[in-house]
Parts: sequence; C-alpha cells; structure tokens
Amino acid sequence: MADVVGAMLVRNGEVLLGLRAAHKSFAGDWDIIGGHIESGETAWAALCRELIEEIGVECVAGDPLGTLNIGSGSHPSVLHVYSVSLWEGEPSLQNDEHVKIRWFGLGEAEHLPNLATPLYRAMFASLCCRS
Repeated sequence: MADVVGAMLVRNGEVLLGLRAAHKSFAGDWDIIGGHIESGETAWAALCRELIEEIGVECVAGDPLGTLNIGSGSHPSVLHVYSVSLWEGEPSLQNDEHVKIRWFGLGEAEHLPNLATPLYRAMFASLCCRS
C-alpha cells in the first residue's frame, strides 16, 4: 500500500486544483496537489516537497483534514490530506503532473464532475463551513 499526501490550498473561499496530464494516473481529472511520501519522510515534509516540485510554493502553515483510502485492486493508496492556508510564492506549474491549475470556489469544486476522487467533496464541504 502506498502512502501519499495531498494539499488543498485555500484562500478567499477558493481551493487550488490541478488538471491531471494525459500520461498520469487520474488523467483529465481535477486533483489536489501532492504525491508519494518517500522513505523516512513525514507526511508534512512530503507535502512541502511536493508543493515546491509541482507548483513552486513553500508551505508555511496547514492542518490535517483527514485520510482517504484511494486507488483500487493492486494499487491501493492511503492519501493524507492537508488544508494549507499559508504559503510563500504564487502557484504556477513546475512540472508535467498537471496541464493546468485553477482556483475554484469551494461550492463549485464540490460539484465538479471530473474529480480524481469523489471523496474530496466532503472535504470541500467541511472547508466551506470553516470559511
């Protein structure tokens, strides 16, 4: 089972999502930013590394939102999701994981038909209630 981590960057009632590239898993789906936790890494350290690698921002503050069981069959994964509310830098694509990044209102994100996992919907709803 793989351990992965993902960030819901949140500002002004919006969440940042990335549109997955055609050559990646969940191709064509809107997904949170993140990736695999490497050996010896904490979930938070992995999250901060992934945010730098994928969108060029440095984590400053965030809170755990929950853990999701994703993937299927021979590729199950545990996804540790964080709400990140403070970072340094302006998000921009840094590699080929995503073809686009975009800010969505939390209510809008909750109703996107092509999310990498529908399990994100409850997390968007809980973030909406915190705003």
